[in-house]
Amino acid sequence: MLFISALITLCPAILHAYSILKQTILVDVMFTGPAIHPLVIITSLIVLFTLLIARLLIITRNLKRLNNSLLNKDNYSQSLNEDLKKQIDFISKMHIESEIFYEMLLQSADDGISFYDSSWNLKYANKAFYSIIGFDKAEYVTLDPDNLIHPDDKDYHTKRIRALNETGYFESDLRLHHKKGHYIHLSTKSVLVKTAEGSVLGSLTISRDISVFKQTLNDLVKANEVAEASNKLKASFLANISHEIRTPLNSVVGFSNLLLADDVTKELREEYIEHINYNSEKLLQIIGDIIDLSRLESSQIEIRYEETSINSLIDEIALETSYVIKRNEKPILLNVRNSFRESGDFVFTDRIWLKRVLNHLLDNAVKFTLDGSIDLICALEEDLLTFTIKDTGIGINKENLTRIFEEFRQEVDGHQRPFEGLGVGLTLAKEVVERMGGKITVQSEKGMGSEFGFSLPYRPAGSIRLNIEKTGTGANHGGVKWDGKKCLLIDSNKDVLLYVKRILSDSGITVLTSRSGNEALQLIRFTPDISIVILDMQMPEIDGIAITREIRSIRADLPIIAHTAFIFEGDKDIIMEAGCDACLIKPIRRESLLSAMKTLLK
Repeated sequence: MLFISALITLCPAILHAYSILKQTILVDVMFTGPAIHPLVIITSLIVLFTLLIARLLIITRNLKRLNNSLLNKDNYSQSLNEDLKKQIDFISKMHIESEIFYEMLLQSADDGISFYDSSWNLKYANKAFYSIIGFDKAEYVTLDPDNLIHPDDKDYHTKRIRALNETGYFESDLRLHHKKGHYIHLSTKSVLVKTAEGSVLGSLTISRDISVFKQTLNDLVKANEVAEASNKLKASFLANISHEIRTPLNSVVGFSNLLLADDVTKELREEYIEHINYNSEKLLQIIGDIIDLSRLESSQIEIRYEETSINSLIDEIALETSYVIKRNEKPILLNVRNSFRESGDFVFTDRIWLKRVLNHLLDNAVKFTLDGSIDLICALEEDLLTFTIKDTGIGINKENLTRIFEEFRQEVDGHQRPFEGLGVGLTLAKEVVERMGGKITVQSEKGMGSEFGFSLPYRPAGSIRLNIEKTGTGANHGGVKWDGKKCLLIDSNKDVLLYVKRILSDSGITVLTSRSGNEALQLIRFTPDISIVILDMQMPEIDGIAITREIRSIRADLPIIAHTAFIFEGDKDIIMEAGCDACLIKPIRRESLLSAMKTLLK
């Protein structure tokens, strides 16, 4: 097709050439000789052009192939360029996303992260760097960072620069001023940042807020110091216990042995007995203080309100304090000022604990007063019942006025202390007064005496009721006559049985004894005329509670007086709920026992 198209295209040219050749041949014939036929010439031309066209076709084909190849390569190049562009776009996107990712990581960190150049200019900091001290970036750039550093840490930058130059690493704590006004503790770590060639770009610092950790550490240190001090005080307390117990016990044992001598006169015997009684009471008070201390530490101090005569209580305490003054042979005058009238002195309070508090304060007044006077003042001020104990004793240093209410604390500790005592009386007094809704105070100067006072809410009582313990104190039961009555003593200790029998020997009552629960229950079953039972709560085989319940199942109306060494309030409640009619605390006192029996025997 291309050949025919080319031939048609060349026909005019061939005819034109043929016309020219014809004229030329005619001329040549005219001048040179015979002529060549024009068809031969045309044929030759056609062949020539055919070859030329074939050559052109080959060249055209080659050009077309080359063009197609170039087009393919161009398409490939375009595709390659598109792929490269996509890769460049992907890499650019990844780079941007990685920057965002790492920026997110840095910004989400709780620790402050900052970068300084080699001239110590801040080039980068995450949000935590500013928020740790309560500022934002806009506020921070207006501040002088050096003014935020604690005065004791002003050399922080100098130390950091020196350490980074020497070792490339620096670690230290730093205190910075917070926006709210307080200082925070930071743990900082700094490192040099270098290029691959080793040139320094700057330094990277990470700061962590350790304020809570520091506070916890300080609290632990203080707690440890308090624990160590407490251990020392307890060790001193235990040493004091040994001394305080052995001293009266030595008198009890010593004078008891002296009573065994054959040549002891009546006067000496009375003197020895008086020493034994006094030191026995002192020993009981020490044991009571130790038990009260255990109550205090286990939060078992309970306040029991009952109708109490303030006048009777004050008279009782004044009498006991006068005896202590006389026993210590001190020239001290006891002044009692009680503003209560006879008709209105009954209040609701815990009589036992109130008496213990007053006894502790008065005992201290007697102990630390060498001569002079002691004033016991009781008054009603508005809705408060106030008690004041003033003395002319040695007084207390002002720096010790607060610590004397702490456990085991005494103004002078150690073996050189000039006064006896366990150091728990004021602690117990303060705890009891506060649990009764009151407050205790102290005023004193060294060499000028002391004044202790406390106030309690005034709770007036409208009636007077008989209290076995009050009636028994100081009462005279020498004339009781219980002829025809029978009493059953139940106790595993033969010394107690002997002691109680001696107490009852002048009362006319018939005393039966039993050293076991089973034996006692048999006696009650087969001795219907038993009038009263005195029962020890600590018994072998069957305890006192179980014995009480068995007695109640046999004879519900038989009076039972319990006696026990357990003196916690809950123990007494259990004993009374089991069915006992009265409960006495060991050691059994003659007056208390006779008073309880007189109340229960018909």
